[in-house]
Amino acid sequence: MIISEEELSLSDIQKKLVISGWGSEVYENTIVKKIFYESDGLSVQGYFASPVNLQNKLPLIIWNRGGYGNDGKIDDFLAKGMFGEIASWGYTVLASNYREKDEFGGSDVNDILNLISLADEIPVCDSSNIGMEGWSRGGMMTYKVLSISSKVKCAVIISGLADIFRNIENWRGLTLIYKKLFGNGNEEEYIKSLKERSAVNFYERINKQVHVLLIHGTKDEKISFQDSVDMHSKLIASGIDCQLRLIEEGDHYLKKNKKETSELRKNWFDSFLKRE
Repeated sequence: MIISEEELSLSDIQKKLVISGWGSEVYENTIVKKIFYESDGLSVQGYFASPVNLQNKLPLIIWNRGGYGNDGKIDDFLAKGMFGEIASWGYTVLASNYREKDEFGGSDVNDILNLISLADEIPVCDSSNIGMEGWSRGGMMTYKVLSISSKVKCAVIISGLADIFRNIENWRGLTLIYKKLFGNGNEEEYIKSLKERSAVNFYERINKQVHVLLIHGTKDEKISFQDSVDMHSKLIASGIDCQLRLIEEGDHYLKKNKKETSELRKNWFDSFLKRE
């Protein structure tokens, strides 16, 4: 259930930055709203985006953010640019900033699952035609959702976290997060929690009908591109339609590869959500 919603109000500087970063079409021809919706009895903040003056239902993209807590949280400026871009491709968009008590792939996964049912309440969302996108930690969240729900037709995972044990060694920041969340002194429970969040351990439970595109930069300094290489092999072995695109010299955010990445994402969604 949507508790409240309001259209975004950006400053003049933010408007100029959106136009310079994503184009005037994104700014002028899409509408992005901040929403609060109910998830497991909690009020969770998120966003909804669509083309302006929309009359008919459009496929839905559910977008999963990265980071932990306030780090990586989407603000109104980013929402207008990122979700407006996807809406400009001819989609509706729902995204969550996750519940305040972030469990990094625990019960907060329900905040994404509940967006799927929320789509039934939004007249312009085609809730029978859903794609999903996740970046970094959002990739981990996407893998989790795909192992639970069969309602997602296709997914794009960028710089996705799939093997926490590997990346603890590469990125000290992850160690601090995990010790804070799971460091209760019980080593067995700690290891169990990390395994439950690593898709390399539960890939066989992922819906076999979903179509997955993995995108990863070979110079990712946060999440090893080997995570996507491994998941590609495992998903293919499970009979899942999966493609891997490694971006040479690309960093974690693929800053210098924005155009190429956007084209890959759009083409993948169009292939499975806009079939005649």
